[in-house]
Amino acid sequence: MPFTSPYDRPRLKSEIVARVAAGETLAAICAGPGMPVKESIQVWRRVDPAFRAALAAARGQAMSLRPAQVFDADVAAAFVARVERGERIADLLAKPGMPSQRAYAHWRRTHPGFAAEMRRLLGVRYRRRTGFGHGRWRAWDEAVADRITLSVMRGAVLRKLLATDRALPCLAVVERWRREHPDWDGALRMAMRTGRLVRERSWSLERVTPELTQAIGDRIVAGASLRSLATEPWAPCAGTLYKWVAISPEFAREVAAACFWREDMLRDRMMDICQRNGRFALARTRVEAAPQQLRVNQLAKRPGWKRRREAAAER
Repeated sequence: MPFTSPYDRPRLKSEIVARVAAGETLAAICAGPGMPVKESIQVWRRVDPAFRAALAAARGQAMSLRPAQVFDADVAAAFVARVERGERIADLLAKPGMPSQRAYAHWRRTHPGFAAEMRRLLGVRYRRRTGFGHGRWRAWDEAVADRITLSVMRGAVLRKLLATDRALPCLAVVERWRREHPDWDGALRMAMRTGRLVRERSWSLERVTPELTQAIGDRIVAGASLRSLATEPWAPCAGTLYKWVAISPEFAREVAAACFWREDMLRDRMMDICQRNGRFALARTRVEAAPQQLRVNQLAKRPGWKRRREAAAER
């Protein structure tokens, strides 16, 4: 048996749209007898594009019919004066001669002068209540913004930086500065990317312990390469090993010294083959020394050779 809705949806949808256009809220409409709950209306909006568009148009019409939200300079001035005298904003809203909560929020969104005055008053009240002048409501300060950018570029996490340094503004102020100054927002984004690389580099360097460096050097002297070492279960991957060569001078010196002794060991092996076979067994010497010579040729390009070549070309 097909499901039958207990509601006459077309009639209810028309009634809801008409009542919303007249200025009623969905909460008040759903509280009436015979009306669906608010969750059902949300489902109807999601599955019925025509009802969703009609409800949005009705809300726009209702907003234009609410005279209480029209900005009144005299009422706004009286409201600001009473807040400055110490009255709470929540106690003033919806009182006779004062704006409603919806009108107050609308005025702060649409009138920058009123919003700036309210931010000033709230900042004064905040500093008076907390006892210190944390820059929660402070205006744009280029010097402070440059300091934040430099710290983030050096690896500081923005949230932790603002939470630990009382001289800096809070996160809400920084977000407002980013909206008001797109150029600084772009610079801060670039600093965040650079700082992330700095943190990754410092974290990577913490893993380069003397014991691990010595073990890698010993294996290289024995004939291994960084790429072959990366297959060992105890060793990092090849990308990490080559990255350590690029960012850690101590590790790079250890690898370079190990490569030198590895090549010296391979040449000593070829010399032993020559001395054992003598000068009249050149064919046998050539065959036995060929693997050692091939290994020397394969390992001729030591780790970091591309970077050294590019640096030499720049000079």
